[in-house]
Amino acid sequence: MSTFLFASIPVPAHTSNPLPIAARLVERGHRVRWYAGAAFHPQIAAVGAEPLPYVRADDFGGQDMTEHFPWLAGLSPLRALRQAFAEIFVGQARYRVPDLREIVAAERVDAMLCDELMVGVGQVGELDGIPWATFGDGPLAVEEPGIPPFGPGLTPMRGPVGWMRDAVVRAVARRIVFADADREYRSIRADLDLPATENFVLSEMTSPMLHMQGCTPGFEYPRRRLPAHVHWVGALRPDPPPSWDPPAWWAEVTESQRPVVAVSQGSIRPDVTELLVPAVRGLAGTDALVVVTTGQAEPDTLVDALGGAVPDNVRITRFIPYGELFRHASVFVTNGGYSGVTLALAYGIPLVQAGRTEEKAEIEARIKYSGTGVTLGSTRPTARAVADGVARALDDSSYRLAAQRVRDEMAAHDAGREGADLLERLAATGRPVLRTDAQPAAARVR
Repeated sequence: MSTFLFASIPVPAHTSNPLPIAARLVERGHRVRWYAGAAFHPQIAAVGAEPLPYVRADDFGGQDMTEHFPWLAGLSPLRALRQAFAEIFVGQARYRVPDLREIVAAERVDAMLCDELMVGVGQVGELDGIPWATFGDGPLAVEEPGIPPFGPGLTPMRGPVGWMRDAVVRAVARRIVFADADREYRSIRADLDLPATENFVLSEMTSPMLHMQGCTPGFEYPRRRLPAHVHWVGALRPDPPPSWDPPAWWAEVTESQRPVVAVSQGSIRPDVTELLVPAVRGLAGTDALVVVTTGQAEPDTLVDALGGAVPDNVRITRFIPYGELFRHASVFVTNGGYSGVTLALAYGIPLVQAGRTEEKAEIEARIKYSGTGVTLGSTRPTARAVADGVARALDDSSYRLAAQRVRDEMAAHDAGREGADLLERLAATGRPVLRTDAQPAAARVR
């Protein structure tokens, strides 16, 4: 049996998404050790993996990122993205690498898995000769001609004008938006005595040996030169919780004869006034049962923000397993977190999306391109905009049909099982794991 080392940044989705992969590996008799934020150690231990703490690296798990990094507050989305990449996702590699090297020095590791923001794992792979993989729980950022550069949320544009636009935007991204992150990455490599690389930092964040993308082609731009080591595994579905106590009103959802509108603001945006308040106000009194999950925020926080009055057709709770909720939902109102969006699509549910923070402009662009939902173009939409968006998503069958096409693609996948299969191959061979439809020459791990 093999020993796998997982590593994840201390953000809820990035830690919870690979849990089914770890669970399948443990079930097959493998050992999984997991370098993660302390807030997530109980979840990791529950699937039979061994949680390992950050020692030198900054553990900001379980907190609103603006609380832990107050300099993020008040920044524009673009500037926040720029500084977060340079100082957190890339910069923290200076401290992750020595943490991880102590782990692999103490015990043999056959392969490693991380999210793409966990910079440092790849460098440990280079230094210690350990094969490593990444999973994609955000839009696919692999560069390719005809695919717009990652960041501003552009959709593909054909012809010379499109190529020129992409070239200009890519140059701006490299010289301005991600320039600090790229300089920091090169400095870290130099300090580790690793050879200089010709690749831009964003390319270096995806493993060249195995990348598992948490969606299917129907929710991505057309790829004609997809690297052979990139595998589509479908939505990163969580395993059903071992126990869940539904709220007292849950039968209203399962037996509803009217549309059920699910509303969520994701796991890292606790300000209920961004989307939850306008969604409740916009959908109050409509012919729909509105189910709001508050995530990091307490339900009472939303009730207080509503002035203490909850509309008769609205039900509020902190958490409902997406698998349970999406079986009954007709529309999903979301700020555009990738995990929630792809899980909704796995159930064929059309989207109403509002959110421009983090990488959500890229997710918004893919919703537009795939036709799977209505986009509102704002992190703080008006109540009227949400109500109109939901009405469009319910009344225009094209959105549901597009979502169902993605659902049918995803039905062929089980990300937990496929992820475990692919990691077993990586550990057994130490070589890039290639798709059967593309077999270029494969180099051994350094």
